[in-house]
Formats: sequence, structure tokens, C-alpha cells
Amino acid sequence: MFQKLSRWIALLSFTAAMASAQNFLLGVSYSEVVPTGSITTLYQFLATATDSQGAIYLLLYANTGQSIIKLTPAGDRVVYQNMVPFPAYCMAVDPSGNVYLAGQNIVEKFGADGATPVYKTTLGQDAQVTSLAIDAAGDLYAAGYTPSNDIQTTPGALQQTPPTTFGPFNAFVVRLNSSGAVDYATYLGGSSQAQPVSIAADASGSAFVAGVALSSSFPTTPGAYLSASAIRNFTRASFLARLSPDGSPLIYSTFTDAQGNSGGGLALDASDHAVVVLTETGGTSILRFNPEGTAVIFSDFLPGSFYAGSLSGSLSADASGNTYLALPAVANYPVKKSLASCEADGFSVLTVLDKGGNILQSTYISGSTGNAEPPLVGLGAESTVYVVGFPNPSYTPTRQLAGSSGNFLFLASFSQNPNAQTVQLACVGNAGSYTSDAVVGGEIVSLFGEGLGPSVGTQPQVSTETGFPKQLADVQVTFNGTPGSLLYVQDGQINAIAPWSLQTGQTVQICVVYQSATTNCLSRTVAKAHPGVFTVDGYHAAAINQDGTLNSAANPAQFGSVVSIFATGLGALDPQPQDGAIVGLPLPTETMPIGTFCNVPTFNSGGMPQALAIQYAGPAPYQVAGVSQINFVAAGSGFWLTAGGDGYGGGPSSAEFQVYVAQ
Repeated sequence: MFQKLSRWIALLSFTAAMASAQNFLLGVSYSEVVPTGSITTLYQFLATATDSQGAIYLLLYANTGQSIIKLTPAGDRVVYQNMVPFPAYCMAVDPSGNVYLAGQNIVEKFGADGATPVYKTTLGQDAQVTSLAIDAAGDLYAAGYTPSNDIQTTPGALQQTPPTTFGPFNAFVVRLNSSGAVDYATYLGGSSQAQPVSIAADASGSAFVAGVALSSSFPTTPGAYLSASAIRNFTRASFLARLSPDGSPLIYSTFTDAQGNSGGGLALDASDHAVVVLTETGGTSILRFNPEGTAVIFSDFLPGSFYAGSLSGSLSADASGNTYLALPAVANYPVKKSLASCEADGFSVLTVLDKGGNILQSTYISGSTGNAEPPLVGLGAESTVYVVGFPNPSYTPTRQLAGSSGNFLFLASFSQNPNAQTVQLACVGNAGSYTSDAVVGGEIVSLFGEGLGPSVGTQPQVSTETGFPKQLADVQVTFNGTPGSLLYVQDGQINAIAPWSLQTGQTVQICVVYQSATTNCLSRTVAKAHPGVFTVDGYHAAAINQDGTLNSAANPAQFGSVVSIFATGLGALDPQPQDGAIVGLPLPTETMPIGTFCNVPTFNSGGMPQALAIQYAGPAPYQVAGVSQINFVAAGSGFWLTAGGDGYGGGPSSAEFQVYVAQ
């Protein structure tokens, strides 16, 4: 089996739809750190919006509570920063700059100063609003859930009584007119709980709601894209529903995913095409629906984002049907016309897709970290795009706003620029985990970008005598000028092996040379270890059960049996092998202590993960030096691999992975 694994390592790659349009190119108009005043700890970005002038509004959750910041359309001045007088978790802004906030049982409208109350409407004693939307007429749409079923529904509404008395979540949708009075109020659900995540409204006053349902009886309409009957072993599923303008019949309602993935963001274009984004194992799915909800126009999978929460603020759509998605990412995220390379201390990406799902541009965002909350994305005046996130610690802004305290807020603005400069080498990461925070000698790394090698992927012919070459199809990868061995080269991806001579603590410049031309270079610090486990889907290990069969959901390991996984980046070997050499007998030994820990369900009394018995940890026999094999006793499903100590809290000395284990 390991021969197959080696070939799989060589061919690690991604697939993504790429657009033929050549004239779409965003450039960075500005990037900055926004002063946040008395805020000393910023926890979460809750919402963003713009008014008709393009002014930018941000709702933040911090140590001081909820706070609204308004910036000028040019982003060069803070117009106001106001504390929110009640716990608010969602926001909408109308064209005139009036601000609408909602939280538990309250929806309140404030004037253009963001502080003067205009109206306050109470929905229900325990009603929790999760999303707001505003239409051109000034009507406000609120979606949420209630555990006490005390929403006062209106006559003729879709569901006038709670769909279930079981469970804590009955979903509801409410529309308020410009004076704050209820136009309609309805429940939305089946025989078990449902939770809306996002809401949007079209020009006719029709509300679109996306969320998660825990019951197959959630109402769907005839001809829907996905009905409950198409979902096997139903436990949960994401949904998309379109209500009529008066809140009575459903125009359509459909499930959006058959795998139980979480529903996240929702965006709507001018033609009533709804776009939803779902978080999945190893990446993110984005789907665009026709106005009838009967078909998906495109469904794309974007690998590399492992954020498991809601992406409700990370998605926007423009009038022409282009979709804008901001995400945290890892190294194998598909980029096109990237304006920056990925950064060692975390990074975010902005991806733009056309109405057919083709990538128009996909770029790393210089200065924005991907290690915390997912960034927010919005559309401003004159087709500008802005992204809000946490700044990288090493970030140098292109300009500095007035004010010096509480600089926890990163803002970048993008606009069409045919002369914007793009990078050739976009990212480098561990070929198993795709993390990019360090590098270590002997680590198999994957490099991603454009124009890195030949259009047709090439693998070398190797033997135990020759090993792997340092030049292949006119391609070299250098580490401070020293060529690394090559496993695979292609225009968008190269798999290489870092030289064993790299010294811990040194800074190394990683570059690609193709047809004698050198790309831009990436700088990384050499660590003692930088482990990554090879996976089949970005999360589940390419593992071998004790009986020699491939581990999978249909073929899990038995609890307490021995499982073999394969990794790279575990540090130095003794004796040190030649670069690109095939490992034979006698096998070298790992110089760093290797550990595996069970993340769930077994914890000791101190609350730390349980160390698992390792039967072997060392170089994989007769494979290229840099591939390690670890045989351990499986006692759970979530695991950490560590090198050089405990390290299971994260960072360059540990890697998280999953193995299917029968309980």
C-alpha cells in the first residue's frame, strides 16, 4: 500500500474552476489598522454594512461589550464609535445611514448618528435574533430562534403556531415596517429544532433565509433542489428558504447539503440568485441557486479553510452575479492573480467568482491574519470591495489613521486596477497539514502559485540508487540557494523536500526557478520540527488499519488496535540521509521524541489529552527520506501528533488529525 501512498504524495493537488475572463483584476486601494479606542481585547467581528454613500459600518464584540464603528467611504477617518446599549449580535444599515441592531428579544433602530433611538420593537421574551436585512423600502427583516415559543405570529402567516414543543430552537422570521411595527411574523421549521444563520431580502420584499435544520420534516417545496428523502441517515442539514413578500406561502424551500455540513453565509444578487456557503471537512463549499430553488447553477469546493463556525458575514454578491468570499486559509487554497504571498503567522484570502462559479481572482490579503475569527467582506461605493479582520503582528499598514489606542482592527479596500502587481509564488506549506508557519530540514513541502512549472505535471523516474532529483522539467526549488529534491512539478503546484542541512532558528528564503527565471521568494523560520499528517480529505489521515486495509468511514479501525499513519516534518534523522535519498535498512532513527495523543473521548483527571502507546515511529521503509511512519494504538477518533515534546496545544511542533475508530 505504501507505494500507492508515495504516488499520492507526489500528486497532491487541488482542482478549482478558473475563469476565462482576463480583464478582472482587483488591486489594493488601501490597507490600515483602525483605532478602536477603549477596546483592549477584540473578540469577534459580528457584522459589517455600507450605506448609499459607501460609508463602512462595523459591529464588534469586545471586552467593553458591543461597539459600532462608522468609517468614511474612503476609510480614512472614524466618523463615530458608539457603545451599543444592549447585547446586539447582528446589524443592518439602510441607504440613509440609519443603523438597526438586534439581540435577545429586541430590534432597535438608531438615527444617522448611530446613537439616537428611532424605534424599539420587542419580539418575544426569549427570542434571539441571529440575522438582519434591510430592503430598499426601509422594511427590516429579522430571523432567529426562540426557546419559549412566545413569538406573536400574524394572521395568514406561513406557520402561526410553533412547529414543535421539543428542543430549544424554533426558528422565526419577522418583517418590520419603517416605523417598527410588525408586518408579518411566522415560525419556520419542522418537528425538531431549526436555527437560521443568515437572512437577505430582494426588491419585491421576499425574504431568503439560510440555516440548519435538525429534522427531516423541515418544510420543503415540490421540485426543490434537495428534499429530505435524498438525505440518507438524516441528523442535520442546511436549508435555504424563500418566503413570499407577505410571509405566507413559501416560494421555495430546499435543503442545500446532504452531508450534514453547517450552513453559513447567504448572499443575494439583483436577479434573486441566492448564494450560500457551507463549512465542510477540509474546506468550504459555495453554491449558487436559481431563483426558483430547483437547481444549483454552480457548486464549488474551495480547499484549505478549516474554520468550523458560521461564515455569515464572509460572503457578498454584486448586482451582476459575482460572488465575494473572505476566508481564513491554509497553503493549498486555490489562488489566481494573487496580490500577495501567504504569511507565516496566519493569513486570509479573498476569492471572487463569476456567476458560473469560475474564479475571477483569488488573492491572499497582506496584513490580515487567518488565525482567529473569519474576516468579513462587504461591497462599497463604485464597486469597491472591503475586508475586515485581525491584523498580522508583523503587519505594516499602507497608511495610519488618527488615534493610537486599541489597534486590533484590520481593514483593506480593493478596486479594479488593470495595473495591479501579482505574485508568482503564492504560498508554501507542509505537504501533509498545509500549515505554513515554519519549515524544517527533510520536510516535504508543497508550493502553490502560477507559472511555477510546466502546464503538464511531471514526476521523476527514481530508483534506490538515484533518489529524487534537484532539477525536474527546468524547475528548481531553492532554500537559501540550496536546491531541494523534487517529487512533482506543475504550473500551479510543486512538491519538494527541504534540504536536511537547514539549521534550527535560521531564516530561509524559499524560491522557485523555472526556465532560469526566479520567482518572488517566501521567508520562513526553520523550526526543530513541523509535523504534518498526510490525509485523504484535509482532515482524516491516510491511515492503514492493523489488518492492512485502508482506514475509512466504512472500514474503521477497531478500538485498541494498531493504526499506521504517515507524516513529514518530524525533524532530524540519525544518521542524516542524503537529500532525496530512498531510505533502506538499517533505518535511521528520529532524533525528536514522537508522541500521539487522544483528543476525545479519554481525558485524565488533569483535563489533558491521553498519551497513546506507540509501537513504531521512524522513517517509512523504502520511501524517500522525509516520510515518517507512526504505528500507534487507537483509542478515540481525534488525535494529535507531536514532535519534540507535548506540543498538542498547536504551533509548529504538533499536528491534529482524525482516524475512523469503531467505538
